[in-house]
Amino acid sequence: MVYLVSKAFMNEEKVMASSDFIVTLGLWFLRSFISSLICLLLGYIGIRSITAITTKIKEFESIKGNALATSLVAGGFLVYAGLVVYGSMVQPFFLSQSVTLSSFFNLQRSLVVVLSFFVSLLFGGLFYLIFDKLRLFGIELDDINKHPTAIGIFLFCYEVFLGIIIFASLTVPIG
Repeated sequence: MVYLVSKAFMNEEKVMASSDFIVTLGLWFLRSFISSLICLLLGYIGIRSITAITTKIKEFESIKGNALATSLVAGGFLVYAGLVVYGSMVQPFFLSQSVTLSSFFNLQRSLVVVLSFFVSLLFGGLFYLIFDKLRLFGIELDDINKHPTAIGIFLFCYEVFLGIIIFASLTVPIG
């Protein structure tokens, strides 16, 4: 009899443990998903912003209708999304683990992500201005406009650049 009661108790513990695990896993997934969506929105804003900063490059007008250039931009966004999703799974900033007033957002991590986004725009714009005005290496950035694939590569590289910055902001230890 004692054996049967202890066996039933053990099975009940396993069921409770697995339901706790499923709830925890579901919350972790929700946190990661929402953090990823926020970062993907930042990526979209980043791409739109870099096209506004690089006034001499006609990004989207030039790549429209060019399969290779379009695939480079789409591929770059997939690399960006992969970095964001990985970083968000490791360190989601939505629904922080503490139960406080700021329990919906880890405000420190959110601030780091947003500041990193603006730093990426600042550096992206600065690099563009330096290359454009100083004619580093004797090149003109207007030459990118001569071929849609060149513009696709330019946007691909910016998306990887932004992805690495956002990934770092998601995973950097905050004391």
